[in-house]
Amino acid sequence: MNPSILHFSRTGGVIKMLFFLGVAAIAFAVACLMYAEREAPPPTRHLSGIELPAPAPHRDPLAPLKMPLLVVAGCVCLFYAGRHGLRAAAREVAARTEGGRLHLHASYGAEAGPLPVEAIIEAIFDRADRLPGDASGSVKLGARLRHGLYLRYRAGSVTRELRLIDNDLDGGTEQLRRFADHLDVWRQSRRTWNEG
Repeated sequence: MNPSILHFSRTGGVIKMLFFLGVAAIAFAVACLMYAEREAPPPTRHLSGIELPAPAPHRDPLAPLKMPLLVVAGCVCLFYAGRHGLRAAAREVAARTEGGRLHLHASYGAEAGPLPVEAIIEAIFDRADRLPGDASGSVKLGARLRHGLYLRYRAGSVTRELRLIDNDLDGGTEQLRRFADHLDVWRQSRRTWNEG
């Protein structure tokens, strides 16, 4: 595989899409169950021709607060499912180096134009839990199984960060390592060329 190009992985995209769809379905189902429980009339008991109301069930007093949060969480999961689904369907280029510039896919939220090599301040390839940045304990635990490429770059007067993770990319860890090595050589050669 070409070390200067990273493609989105079809398998990784489909797995992530299904995961986020499952989480969204669970969030919406729990919100619907909470709503149905809240709206249900209290049940009655029939005893030899007499209808007695059953004791009111204990309802969650925080349900009105939890339902909107579950709906929002489900919508966020649908967004990520759509993003990973589109990446899997299109299998576009995630990142590539060409003409002294780094081109990133728009879904990474990078600048619209390609980044010149001089804009890249730092590039680190390592296990994902050891990359710079804050993450919760559970995220760090799962990240021990992944590798990533951390990029810090200047976009105008703002410094931004980007993480490319191996399970998002075709070729996985090995292709990401080749791309990171290629990017490092490319940055050093451009630095030497600028100094000379």
